[in-house]
Amino acid sequence: MRDVLTELLSEIDGDSNLGRRLGAAHVSYRYVFTDVDLALNITSSDQPGHSIRWSFADQAEWDPALTLEMSSVVANRYLQGRENLAIAMARGTIRCSCEASAALSLLPISGQLNACYRELPERHHPHLLLR
Repeated sequence: MRDVLTELLSEIDGDSNLGRRLGAAHVSYRYVFTDVDLALNITSSDQPGHSIRWSFADQAEWDPALTLEMSSVVANRYLQGRENLAIAMARGTIRCSCEASAALSLLPISGQLNACYRELPERHHPHLLLR
């Protein structure tokens, strides 16, 4: 999962539109994948040529404004746009803690993020592709 997420974030950071939009939100996100003991922290970057930076550390250098906790199976569905965040939260398959503005900042670009993630299984990880 870490390799797939690193590949995804590298592509997002290299995509001038999507990376810029995610970085411009200036919101730090944390995803916790409960069944594989993995955390992903994402924030905007001030380094030239980069829009975002990320860390798989248990404790990032920055505090997240939005934390989503889910299993890797739910994450795969969510990242492919097959899992509705509000419904998953109501069912308890995704737990969310956040500042309201942080959650709202992710909504406008979630479709682009899903499309970018869906391309990875199509190209390199067909076992993850949901049909």
